[in-house]
Amino acid sequence: MRGRYKISGKLKILFVTIILLIIAFLAIYQPGITSFFKKGHAINRNETSTDPRVKVLAQNIQFTSNSRELEAVGTGKARQSVNIYPSVNEEVEEVLFNAQDKVQKGDVLIQLDDREEKLAEKLAEVKLKDSRSLLNRYEQAVKEGAVPQSEVDSSRADVESAQVALDQARLAIMDRKIIAPFSGYVGIPKVDPGDRVTTTTLITGLDDRNIIHVDFEVPEALTGILNEKQSITATTPAYLNRTFEGKITAFENRVDPERRTIMTRASIENADDLLRPGMSFTTKWKIEGSQYPTVPEIALQWSSEGSFVWIIRSGKAQKVNTNVVARRAGMVLIEGDISDGELIVVEGLERIDEGTKVMVLGDKEPKPNDQDP
Repeated sequence: MRGRYKISGKLKILFVTIILLIIAFLAIYQPGITSFFKKGHAINRNETSTDPRVKVLAQNIQFTSNSRELEAVGTGKARQSVNIYPSVNEEVEEVLFNAQDKVQKGDVLIQLDDREEKLAEKLAEVKLKDSRSLLNRYEQAVKEGAVPQSEVDSSRADVESAQVALDQARLAIMDRKIIAPFSGYVGIPKVDPGDRVTTTTLITGLDDRNIIHVDFEVPEALTGILNEKQSITATTPAYLNRTFEGKITAFENRVDPERRTIMTRASIENADDLLRPGMSFTTKWKIEGSQYPTVPEIALQWSSEGSFVWIIRSGKAQKVNTNVVARRAGMVLIEGDISDGELIVVEGLERIDEGTKVMVLGDKEPKPNDQDP
C-alpha cells in the first residue's frame, strides 16, 4: 500500500509539470500568432477596399501548328528483285559469277550442258538446206511442166518445217544458258559444276538495289492526305547514326478492312550502295497541320458542357468554350473563339467568374484591354 501511494504522487507531479509547460508555451507564442492572423485579415480587408479586381496570372496565347510525325516500321525491298531458276533439267557445266558481282542484263550466269542441243541444231540446219535445194529444183521444173504445182507446194512446206525445227534447236541451246534478266547484284551461287539441276533448283538471287523501296502501313484516318512525292526520313539498325532521305512513291488502292491501314511505299536512293533488301527501317513522315491556339494544361477548365478557358477582355474574365485538338508536352491545342496574342488566365482560376474584374500580376502598368470599361 505504501509503495502504491508513492507512485501516484510521482504521476501527479509529472502531470502538473506538463500543464505548467503548456501554459508557459501559450503565454509566450499565442499573442504573436493571434496578431499575425489579425494583421493578415486587416491586409485583405484593406486590399478589397482599395482594389476590387481579382489578382491573377495570365499569359499571351500563341498559335502553333498541329503538325504530327508518323513513325512506322517497314522492310526494304530492291527496285527489282528475282530468284533465278533453270527452265530445263540439265547438268551444270560452268558457273560464271561470284557472290556480290554486279552483272548486266543478258550476262550468262550458268552454262548448262548443251552438247545434245547443238547436235540437234546442226541436223536441223542440214535438213533446212536440203529442203531449200529441193524447193529450188521444183520451182525450176514447174516452169517447164516437168512437175506438178502440188509438188512445189509440198516442198515449200518442208522448208518451213525445217526452219521451225532449227529455231527449236537454237531455243533449246538458249535454255541451257541461264542469263540475268536485268542489271543488278547477284547473291551466293547455290550450285556447282557437275550438279544436276531441275526447274525447282534455286540458282541465286538478283537485285537491282539502286533504289530501295520501304513499305509501311499508314492509319486509315490519314488516307485523305496521302500523296506521292511527300518526303520521309528512315533509319536502320545497320547505320545507327545515319538518316536516309526518301519520298512516298506509291500506295495501295484500298484500305485493309481488318487492320484499318493502307500500305504505303517510300523510295530511297541508294547511290552509295549502303542499303540492302530485307533491312528493317523505321520511317518518319511529318504531317503538316493547321494553326491552333495553344495554352498550358493548367489553363484548361472543364464543366458538364465540356472544356473552356478564361480570356481577359476589357479587364474582365470571359468564359470561352473550346474543343481539345491535341496535347503535347504540357500544352493543349484547342479550338474556340480566340485570337492570337489574347491573355488567358493560368492561375487564380478558382476566384473568377463570368465578368469578374481582374488584374494581371507582374504587369508594370495596366494594358488597354485590362482597363475597367
